[in-house]
Amino acid sequence: SARRGVHAWRRGDDAENARDSAAGCGVNMRRTVTLSAVALFSACGPSKPEPIAYDADQCNYCRMQISDPRFGAELLTRHGRAVKFDSIECLVAFYKQAVVANDVGSVWVSDFQHPGTLIEATHAAFVDLGAGRAPMGRGWAAVPTADDAIKLGVSDPRAVRHWGDLL
Repeated sequence: SARRGVHAWRRGDDAENARDSAAGCGVNMRRTVTLSAVALFSACGPSKPEPIAYDADQCNYCRMQISDPRFGAELLTRHGRAVKFDSIECLVAFYKQAVVANDVGSVWVSDFQHPGTLIEATHAAFVDLGAGRAPMGRGWAAVPTADDAIKLGVSDPRAVRHWGDLL
């Protein structure tokens, strides 16, 4: 009987330990889910481009040094890798390959009026400055709006292009 009481006490203790363990499992499960969510969002990579180190970074497409902050560009892959370019022409050529591989997160181009400031290519207006006026010779420059393109001296608004027009 004394023994029975001890045994009964142990069974009750085991039940209490099981409840504590289940509660702890819930905490561990929440912690696991939270850490998994953080890891998932971290794996998606940054949503903003990395700064381009002019006169140090190299164009990922043509391998020239990126030196003119009016024409730099960057593509962020779906995994967050920053791919840098010396011109819009090199960006477009690389983009056409990356989009087939479904590896484009976002695309950024330098604001011609604010050299070194990157703007989203999908929101930018593009103007053709003429052959020989950009690093790769084609002459594409980007500005935030079509009105900014007019300020650059584009007299015909139909000459202003958008990202989809360059592809």
